[in-house]
Amino acid sequence: MIKQLILDDVKLHPHIWIGLYSDIATMILEHSSLDPIWEEQENGDLRMTEEKQDEYNQLAVEIEAIMTANGLVMEDS
Repeated sequence: MIKQLILDDVKLHPHIWIGLYSDIATMILEHSSLDPIWEEQENGDLRMTEEKQDEYNQLAVEIEAIMTANGLVMEDS
């Protein structure tokens, strides 16, 4: 008989949770985009273009769903 392995969810501090999905989403964009991702603001700051920010937001939602489906949860702050 095969025993099922049941693990408790792994709770991540909110800063770790956000950093993880953010790093993954940014990496995906940087490795898959043919168009520029970053644009320089007048003050010298770099920001994502509006189009890439929309793509990033969608990736973040999908990545969070994957994280949750694999037993990762964000702990209450």
